[in-house]
Amino acid sequence: MAGTKIDQRAIEKHVKDINKAYERAFKKYPITVPLGGRSFTASAGATGLGVGIEQDPQLVRYLIWLGQLPDGGFGEQASYAEHSDTPLEDVAILAAELERDGLIDPMGTFGAPDAYRITKDGRVELRRLAKLRSEPAARHRYATDGFLRWLYATAHDRCPTDPAAFLSTTESYFAGSALSETELDYALARLANSGLVADAGTQPKTVAITLDGIDCVLSGATVSDYLNRTRPGDYYSITGTNVVAGSQAKVEQHNHNNAFDPSVLREFAALVQQLAPTYGLQPGEQAELVHDAELLGEEASRETAEPGRIRAAYDAVMGRLTQIGTASAALTTTLQQGQQAYSTVFGG
Repeated sequence: MAGTKIDQRAIEKHVKDINKAYERAFKKYPITVPLGGRSFTASAGATGLGVGIEQDPQLVRYLIWLGQLPDGGFGEQASYAEHSDTPLEDVAILAAELERDGLIDPMGTFGAPDAYRITKDGRVELRRLAKLRSEPAARHRYATDGFLRWLYATAHDRCPTDPAAFLSTTESYFAGSALSETELDYALARLANSGLVADAGTQPKTVAITLDGIDCVLSGATVSDYLNRTRPGDYYSITGTNVVAGSQAKVEQHNHNNAFDPSVLREFAALVQQLAPTYGLQPGEQAELVHDAELLGEEASRETAEPGRIRAAYDAVMGRLTQIGTASAALTTTLQQGQQAYSTVFGG
């Protein structure tokens, strides 16, 4: 054994590969801990497609470009910089991030130091991104979160802003696909209904971020997690029927079914009202649809919501939508959102 030589470089490479594997695993399956104060609950990945680089359109665009090269081919950073009109120094940072996550590999010592090719893990990520692009719920969540973050960055002074400008930005791409005007309309309806943005009442239409919207962005939570947060309430020490200690002079007891939350159907009703003019209906038919959507919104907003009344109101709205003879992207999006909202509330 005295003549055995230890390959130190091989050991270092092995350790580096192990570290990369841990980093990739941590990114895909992050450890979550309770957050103080607002008690946010992290999303559980409703699509079943995990979490990757879809939140960063620039990373996605670069990975797709590398994935379109001939199998096993390397792409130089300078070529991508010219192709995408991205500064070369920014491309170098993108490459470093993708290499760190094991999605691309450099050519190495004997080739161009700024040339990369996609790895097997990178191609798995491309397949996942392709699935995400056709997932309406994932697109809608991103549109809502992405627009609110963009609005804060653009006008956190709450200045009225043209929402259509969002569609010309890099942030309006999800998993490599551009968001549509209809998806932006959905995001606006959801944000406005939730009080995170406000319609400035101008023509052309402008919106402004609200204080709650700013709070949502600064919290670091998604819109869904922010709206579903648990606010800490008042605490009481009770003996028998007497309140021994508490912060309120008057205590009222209400019995509610906390497991039943029809808020997503309220958002669906707001979406129908927002998109009703785009369905191509006659004025009378449009008014009836809007009326039914308003009823659904009212039923879903009641403090003691009744499942039976909500189902009836939902069926009325969906019945009118399915009777529309002219197909459109707006109608398809609305029907999908309605079906998803119903499943969220009632299951099945």
